[in-house]
Amino acid sequence: MNAPRDLPVIEASMALLDDRLQQLEAFANQASGAIEQLVNAVVEVQQARPEPAVPGAPTAEVEALKTRLRELEQQLAVDRAGRDFAQVSRMHPKGRIAVFVGTTYFGCNVKYAWLAAHAQAEALGLQAWFLPYHAEQEKLVTALGGRCFPASCAAWTPAHLHTALSAAVVVTSDHFLNPNPYAAPLLAGARHVQLWHGVSIKEIGLRNLPGGRALGPHLARVLATCGPYATLLGTAAAGESEWRRWFAFERYAPIGYPRNDVLHRAPSEADLAGCDRDACERAGATIARGKRVILYAPTFRDGRPEWVLQAGLDQLAQAAAQGGDLLVVNLHPVESPQIPKLAPHLPGVVFVKPRTDLYPLLGKASALVTDYSSVMFDYLHVDRPVLLFRPDHEAYVQTSRKLFDDKLAELPGPLFTDAAALARALRRGDLAQTDTHAQARARLRAQWFDHHDGGSAARLLRVIEDEMAHAGCGAAA
Repeated sequence: MNAPRDLPVIEASMALLDDRLQQLEAFANQASGAIEQLVNAVVEVQQARPEPAVPGAPTAEVEALKTRLRELEQQLAVDRAGRDFAQVSRMHPKGRIAVFVGTTYFGCNVKYAWLAAHAQAEALGLQAWFLPYHAEQEKLVTALGGRCFPASCAAWTPAHLHTALSAAVVVTSDHFLNPNPYAAPLLAGARHVQLWHGVSIKEIGLRNLPGGRALGPHLARVLATCGPYATLLGTAAAGESEWRRWFAFERYAPIGYPRNDVLHRAPSEADLAGCDRDACERAGATIARGKRVILYAPTFRDGRPEWVLQAGLDQLAQAAAQGGDLLVVNLHPVESPQIPKLAPHLPGVVFVKPRTDLYPLLGKASALVTDYSSVMFDYLHVDRPVLLFRPDHEAYVQTSRKLFDDKLAELPGPLFTDAAALARALRRGDLAQTDTHAQARARLRAQWFDHHDGGSAARLLRVIEDEMAHAGCGAAA
């Protein structure tokens, strides 16, 4: 065989393989029959192609394409199974079972919702199950004595499968993107209660749409989880129209966030599960000696996690240290990889461990520094100083997120765009707060929270009971 004469044939075969692969990826989620034909066509091309005259060169590329084809075939099989399991779930008889879906960490609204349901399960005559995001979460929930599905679907027993298919209610506080590919389909027939994770001034859900270059399976999956829900939980009746911009749901329940309940009580041992206990203890010790805990909790930036390196944390740390105060920094998981770059230069700063529950610590903070995060609304419950720090505002609104911030016509605290000005405010005894800021906080709290009593989880249990009744699983007479 002559290499120069055969190489064009090989190259043509490879080009055909590439073309078939692109077609396969483009239509994988739309036309399963066409995909099978494409796979068969690629196999035929592979079988018909001449052996390469140059050992190893085209073969490695062909093997890589074969591997990718096998991955796509496997994904196709999972997608088909998911559609079928969803159908099974919708026709399966339901029982008094509620499944609480964990996020990437044990916290947020779903943690406190599950804790309340777990504590009251026997009295309510229901089973409160937790669907973990990973194995560590499974261990944590099990240690609390809770009913928990295995993190790995391979470890599920027939009893676990029956429980999931029998669930009358599923409770989430984020997009339902559990790593178990069969979890959402197996729970598709349950009444879906969405808690979400905060009052937002950012465009989210169905209004968080990127440019055409981002179109693809991941975006489609995220958008598909924006409803329809049986009930979406909110904090105020006035917010319903806003939520309907972002999500699809039947009913709206303005009952408050379960995670805010811990701001109205001393945290219990269960509340502290999944928290950074070291940070909480450092904060408590600081307060005990009469000093302040300044919590800096910014939200994340899309595609710019390095922004925090230029935010001027060294100036904030220096200002806090001069007054004997403690600066605690809670970075979003997207930015948490920057901690090893920052921590060595800021020895007096406490960086909250990534993917831990912030809310017991939030209740200890003397003041909050944030930017666009929903945590600023939660912090209104304790009525303490808020300082807004937006050092990259123009870049944020142009390249990260659009704002839907009409609700912040009155700011709950002073706004700073550079670290030096914020550092000066942190040195002040009043933290640059005015009566106008205090009045704005009071008005915002009254406008965006119909309840200020720490009873949101108890109200949620009544919502879940109502959804049980809608599923035909009301309390026994």
